[in-house]
Amino acid sequence: MRTWLESTKKRGMALGLKGTRTVLDRLQLSLPEHILHVAGSNGKGTVCALMATGLGLDGIGNVLFSSPHVVRLEERVRRNGIPISSEEFDQALLLIHDAASGETQESTVDLTFFEVTYLVAMIASQGSSVLILETGLGGRLDATRCGPATACLVTAVTQEHTDILGDDLPTIAREKAAIARPKRPLFIREPINLEVLEAMKLEARTAGNRELGEILSPAEVHVVGIEKGSTVRNEAYSLALAMFQHLGFPTDSLDTARDNLRWLARMQFLPSSLTLSHPYLLDAAHNPSGLLRILPELEQEIAKHAPKLSGKPVWSLIFGTSPQEELSHFLEPLLDFCQKYPPKNIVLTKPQGGRYPGVSLDSLSYLVWNRDDVQCHELPRDAIHSLASYDAEEVGLVVSLGSLYLQGNILSVFGWGSDEDLSLYAKD
Repeated sequence: MRTWLESTKKRGMALGLKGTRTVLDRLQLSLPEHILHVAGSNGKGTVCALMATGLGLDGIGNVLFSSPHVVRLEERVRRNGIPISSEEFDQALLLIHDAASGETQESTVDLTFFEVTYLVAMIASQGSSVLILETGLGGRLDATRCGPATACLVTAVTQEHTDILGDDLPTIAREKAAIARPKRPLFIREPINLEVLEAMKLEARTAGNRELGEILSPAEVHVVGIEKGSTVRNEAYSLALAMFQHLGFPTDSLDTARDNLRWLARMQFLPSSLTLSHPYLLDAAHNPSGLLRILPELEQEIAKHAPKLSGKPVWSLIFGTSPQEELSHFLEPLLDFCQKYPPKNIVLTKPQGGRYPGVSLDSLSYLVWNRDDVQCHELPRDAIHSLASYDAEEVGLVVSLGSLYLQGNILSVFGWGSDEDLSLYAKD
């Protein structure tokens, strides 16, 4: 089954609902009472993980579907915060394979890797009270749109994937707001741009998809204001709180969830006792707005965790990224940050195992880092081993930024992969 799943990667990415819906119908699943569906450009993974943690702490059985995985495949489907077992994952794959094959060759459905893993989550959600779905790309034609939803949420929207979602921000916002279900609540993170908000409200007026048998009808729009300067996690808390209050879910544990959520590669701190060398701080800033957004928080985290020399924090940077539409534009805020707070070392590397090959070292080193001692290592493990050979005062806190796959590479080097490591919260 894993070989079959791996073969689906050859189909790349496919937007459309027909094939996935066909297989979902064939599976004849008994789905949870509540399905929470989340889309957006930035922060959607964090709010999904926060909601799953809050529910878990309150003893409400839930399944979370998120993507991509950081260390191992089973992370994409967590039950009560813990990745499902490889045996359960494989059993679900077998059911999906048989359902996709159909009774005759003509009825075979070709699924993508993402569609298969989404269907694994749908199977795993049986018997749970709540299913939380993180959209993959866009919303209107994303596989996660195939099933029902109790409530939907759109987090911050930025200009991304313009070749697929549209050339301008309002158009992209409408594609994401198209996860709205008829006569169901749609929560929208209040955007800075009024035109974007109006575009999403317009989309919500005719919520529904006739191909899925839905009767077009307005969704109930709720705009959630976010305090200026909020961290990513505090913003996620405000959005989760608004949705939970509306649905009548308990909210007391959301505070605890916010403080104790262990969300991989999102401002994740690893002390030197775990790395056996230097302390690390990992964050997957994967697009220009995401990188710009986390820099103030990054400044605070460096001040908190980095050792001081003459009153100034000592830190080093590891950076590697997946392809960007405009690499220089993407990196401009980081380059400015490094000018303002110069790192001891800058190490460039290439993420491994992603959907697309990482940006080459030649392309990264060509940028204006304003120093001659930038290191380049093709493999992330070599970057780690290089810094490990330096004394603590020569490195300080190692900050790894860029691709989520890079952070996964680093966590794998440190042997981070047990259920406890990958659980959203400590079980004690």
